[in-house]
Amino acid sequence: MKKVRIIAEVGVNHNGSIYLAKKIIKKLSKLDIDFIKFQLAKPEDVYSLDAFKANYQKKNDKEKSVINMSRKLQLSKKNHQNLKNYCNKFKKKYICTAFDLDSLKYLINSIKVPLIKISSGEILSYDMLKFLSKQSKEIILSTGMSSFDEIKKSIKILNRNKKKKITLLHCTSLYPVHKKQINLNVLDQIKKIFKTPIGYSDHSLTDEASIGAIAKGATIIEKHVTLNNNMIGPDHKASYNIKDFTRFVKKIREFEIILGNSKKVISKEENKIKLMARKSIVSKRQISKGEILKKRDLCFKRPGTGFSPIELNKVLGKKVKKQIGSNRVISKKHI
Repeated sequence: MKKVRIIAEVGVNHNGSIYLAKKIIKKLSKLDIDFIKFQLAKPEDVYSLDAFKANYQKKNDKEKSVINMSRKLQLSKKNHQNLKNYCNKFKKKYICTAFDLDSLKYLINSIKVPLIKISSGEILSYDMLKFLSKQSKEIILSTGMSSFDEIKKSIKILNRNKKKKITLLHCTSLYPVHKKQINLNVLDQIKKIFKTPIGYSDHSLTDEASIGAIAKGATIIEKHVTLNNNMIGPDHKASYNIKDFTRFVKKIREFEIILGNSKKVISKEENKIKLMARKSIVSKRQISKGEILKKRDLCFKRPGTGFSPIELNKVLGKKVKKQIGSNRVISKKHI
């Protein structure tokens, strides 16, 4: 199978510190992952005065104002350029999700990200979708909180000027998401309806959801990662720490080996077992040279080194040209 692309979603788990962001990158650089992803926003362009925090944000960050929370978690555009260069140093690809049009333009025009990841919250952000419709970038689109109709509308805008390479990520926008709310079978419907590659944005605190998604054909897996789950900030509690994320990545790569490919291959070792485990046509009694083989003289027993039981018609009625001992496999030398 083609290797699954893994996105390590740092997001804002650097807590606004370039030092912590680089520390996470360095630790992640040792893992067999493809992308290290961050988030970029201009809070004044994202939040109105009526904006409010989600319950999980209230629980995990004491800052009362959602815009102030966002401000303290942001890194500057210059910092993001620095992070891209730092990722390049370790041969990892920097990507970033933008939450406003100005940030999106910066990521494409200045940082020149290799692809664009659209978050579930921005799936209907018309200004950003319209801008992206004129770009040639690959798109990864998260579909949390979205109906199929909303996904169709988003894709229609993205493809308005030129058809894009779009991968749709199934996602449940809960932090963390519980097992009963994951619903991986939706991936089958997404694949059927939209005829696009599929992936999974995993907000669970287990490995099984992503493994199951890969079994269903997911080509991209995204999961949040942090240095420490006990840090203050909105996403730390719903993230894997480095140790857990390391195990997670190894498990995915091992599962890819287990999945193999769609070809039915019988190994040399398995062929040896086949000779032992299958049955052949065997004599019930000693059969002399010149006798005609009849059904009453034959049975089926291991090993599978002679005529297969399904080849019985090839044996019945044949004249024996070499004596066959009792309870012996009948082979071509006998008939």
